[in-house]
Amino acid sequence: MERYYTNAIHFISWLDRDGTEVENATTKEVLAYLNHLQKQGDSNTTRNLKLNAIKHFFNYQVRNGHRSDNPIQHLKLKGIQQKKLYPILSPQELQQLHNGYSPTNTLSQRRNKTILSLMIHQGLTTAEVNALKANDLKLREGEIYIAGSKKSNERTLELKSHQILDLMEYSMQIRPQLLTCQANEMTDYLFLAVPMIGKAKAVEKQGRERLQIWKELSKTVKKQNPCFINFKQVRTSVITHWLKHYNLREVQYRAGHRYVSSTEAYLVNQIDDLQADIDKFHPLQ
Repeated sequence: MERYYTNAIHFISWLDRDGTEVENATTKEVLAYLNHLQKQGDSNTTRNLKLNAIKHFFNYQVRNGHRSDNPIQHLKLKGIQQKKLYPILSPQELQQLHNGYSPTNTLSQRRNKTILSLMIHQGLTTAEVNALKANDLKLREGEIYIAGSKKSNERTLELKSHQILDLMEYSMQIRPQLLTCQANEMTDYLFLAVPMIGKAKAVEKQGRERLQIWKELSKTVKKQNPCFINFKQVRTSVITHWLKHYNLREVQYRAGHRYVSSTEAYLVNQIDDLQADIDKFHPLQ
């Protein structure tokens, strides 16, 4: 990815100010560079991304005989909360999750396929899906509104054309049938759990039954697609692919991140792409 190449070149340019050849750079120079970045105001997350770029550049040099070792192979920054990494699903694998989900004619499984589509194309979290209200769906405009929370910002995202048809079917055919089994307290949610008994028990059972949506959907998807781990893996994959096509601020908006550093944390999932870019751009090849 060109961003990593740019970070490596920035480090090389910084070394040039003192006449230090990158082949002779040691841990001392890298630590001085990280200190320089900190003084410039770079966050720990940003500095960690640039450190990873330098590590991979040094590994490239070792493989091509330009240096004997990588002096910062095991260097880590303190204060960095490591995001759990998941195997990234390719766009084709993500689409297969949706295409491979073969619901029966039960209302719950037809509802679940619609939910799965929103997670794959709009990168919604399970909490955001749970919180969607019926009027958040803007079919005429081809959009869906995701309300903000303590952890995320609100945003309005475009729907794919095939999603509009599926959501229309859900809204006009499936949801009304589920609605007849709901207590009044639940009527404004877009995605409804299957039957609740009695209004008095509705609130108590709401969390339990809505959790059952995810257990059922996860179990079915995992059975049909062994590459699937959980829905956090799906969201991580979606955001990682967004970063290849949109700038950081656009992805921050799409993901609903309050801070751009949260979006930057997903860049580590693209680290394996660095080698291809170095091979393509670096003048030593």
